Amino acid sequence: MRKAVVTAALVALLALIADVRRPAAQFAPFWPQAPQLLPPATAPPTDEVKQTRAAPHRKSKAHRKHEVVRPPPNQREVAEKNGYKRVSDLVNFPRFFPGLGIIFVKPDTLPLGPFLSFDRRDRLVATVYMVPNKDIDDHKTLEAAGSAGPVDHVSLYFNPGHPGVDMPHYHVVLWHVTKKQEARVAK
Repeated sequence: MRKAVVTAALVALLALIADVRRPAAQFAPFWPQAPQLLPPATAPPTDEVKQTRAAPHRKSKAHRKHEVVRPPPNQREVAEKNGYKRVSDLVNFPRFFPGLGIIFVKPDTLPLGPFLSFDRRDRLVATVYMVPNKDIDDHKTLEAAGSAGPVDHVSLYFNPGHPGVDMPHYHVVLWHVTKKQEARVAK
C-alpha cells in the first residue's frame, strides 16, 4: 500500500512539474532578454504593383559578408548571472558527474532545486528536481521553478543520498535532449 501511495505521489509531482507534450510554440528562455524589435509591418502589394515588380532581388556575396549572425547566449553563463552556483563549489561533489554532467543550483532552493545540468560545452541538457522521500511520505506540497526549456523525455529514479542532498530522495530528471544526446554527459 505504501509503495502505491509513493508511486502515486511521484506521478502527481511529475505531472505538476513537467508538461511533456510536444510544444505548439517556442518556449521563452528562463533568463531575461532584451525585447526583440520587429521591422514595421507593411501592407501586402496590390495586384497592380505585383504585375510591375521585377524578379526578387538576390543578395550578392559581397553583401552577405557583412551580415552579422550572433551565436546563442552561453546558457551556463546566463545561469551563473541568475544566481546558480556549481554544486562542486558548494559541497564535496565531483566537478563533472557521469550521467548528469556539470550541475548548478541556487543554494536557497535546496534540496528540491531545480538543478541545471550542462555538458562540457556549457549546453543545458537537463533540469533535475531532488524530491526527499520524507516530503513524499508527509504528503507535502512541493513547488519549484519551472523547467528551463522544452522537455524531450523524463527519468525518475531513487537515490540513497549524496553530498548536498544527504537524505534518501528521488531524482526527477527533465531531459532537454534526446536519449541519444544523453551520451554527452555519460562520461
